[in-house]
Amino acid sequence: MKTVRCVVGLIAGLAMIPAGGIALAGEPITVQLDHSRILSVARPPATVIIGNPSIADVTIQGDKVLLHARGYGMTNVIILDDAGNNLAEYDVSVQTGGDNLVKVFKAGYSYAYVCAPDCETVIHVGDDPGYFSTIAKQHEKRNGIALGQKDGEAKGAPEGGQAPQ
Repeated sequence: MKTVRCVVGLIAGLAMIPAGGIALAGEPITVQLDHSRILSVARPPATVIIGNPSIADVTIQGDKVLLHARGYGMTNVIILDDAGNNLAEYDVSVQTGGDNLVKVFKAGYSYAYVCAPDCETVIHVGDDPGYFSTIAKQHEKRNGIALGQKDGEAKGAPEGGQAPQ
């Protein structure tokens, strides 16, 4: 009886080892800001619920869920099949800079940088409001350019034109 329990325990343990670094359901996931991870599930997902869409977003491709880190913080992701059965649940932590995050505190305000090896500004909750706003506008412009937005175009501008003022 003891041998059977050991074999069953070994098989269960081996089944929990992630293939190719893919996270297991229920295992917390840490993703760096502006990075993505692949989540594999047993069957094609039909519905994905995100606790806070400003922190993470997903794209479904077949039986894969592509998790995109959008903002700093913690959230969760729940994946359901077409019958509403739970395929997987994940706690997601999106980090800014990881081990390379440097916070400078001056006159009651904080300023965030990622230094790897050169230091670059990043927005971080709790930063000086003026600093945060300036950096946030620069990030918004960078993201617009990355998505193909031309200089001077506003979000949601009609094709070939400017958004109404």
